[in-house]
Amino acid sequence: MKIPPGGAIVAIALATGLLGGCEVVPAAPGASTSSAPVMVQVENLPDARPQSGLQGAAVVYEYLTEGGISRFSAIYTSPPKGKVGPVRSARLVTISLAKIYGAVLVFSGGSDYIKGQIQSAGIPNFDESSANGALFRDPARFPPHNLYSDGSHLSELASRANASPVSWSLWDRTAPASVTGGKAVQRFTVPVSNFETPSFTYDASAGGWRRAEPDTGPFVDADTNGQLVAATVIVQQVTITASSKVVDVNGQTGVDHQITGSGNAQVFTAGQEFDATWTQGSSGPPSFSVGGKPAPVAPGLVWICLVATGSAAA
Repeated sequence: MKIPPGGAIVAIALATGLLGGCEVVPAAPGASTSSAPVMVQVENLPDARPQSGLQGAAVVYEYLTEGGISRFSAIYTSPPKGKVGPVRSARLVTISLAKIYGAVLVFSGGSDYIKGQIQSAGIPNFDESSANGALFRDPARFPPHNLYSDGSHLSELASRANASPVSWSLWDRTAPASVTGGKAVQRFTVPVSNFETPSFTYDASAGGWRRAEPDTGPFVDADTNGQLVAATVIVQQVTITASSKVVDVNGQTGVDHQITGSGNAQVFTAGQEFDATWTQGSSGPPSFSVGGKPAPVAPGLVWICLVATGSAAA
């Protein structure tokens, strides 16, 4: 049985700033997403944990930045219910993702080079200065790990951006009970870097994979205290190269990710693993195929880990 994609929502609330009582209408599989999604940069240093609002995203990308740390690009197709953050800076792959998804970018800032690339790419964006209060500091957290937004403010920013509508939709969804043919897996670890190796454990009662960090344990939401559950986790192998154009405040050289084209992937859903192939065009989400057919993707949050070519979850 196919279920309409939970992330492929006509994001009227984002375009109009409506919240709460607005009607959110699920789109049929293959239907268009009418307004631009919002993509928020969220950091993943241990000092930033626990984060807020990642469970409410439609898709989260995780990727290496510099010095072995990872960062998240959280894509929202409808407003999250609470806070989102801590919000941090953009990277080169952020620009690629924002262009592909036609997203409004929300971030804390970036190097002059990165900000110049965002502007030249024509990506609608807001940083702490231009957000005019829609990004705010939480006095209960230590800076710089205390910059946040929330559903109402992200709706406001989306409305202010007046971004062009997009025509893509997210993946068709397959109910977990209907998923067959994969290798049974209870737990796996993803080699995002030598230092960042999150693990995911399947919990059928929760409807997905519970994330944990090797150093700080269960990956929980600061506001709900619930452990993050991804309905589907995808480990996507891409070419990662060093980029001397991006250097952080500690002098660490940044990296770039080649996310267009094709390559190998692993799709983890319904307690099963599928060896897959990914293909990414110029717009919309990547496709994942197994034996020439779409890989199963469960309803709910999709978590995509970008790892180096030749790496694999185990």
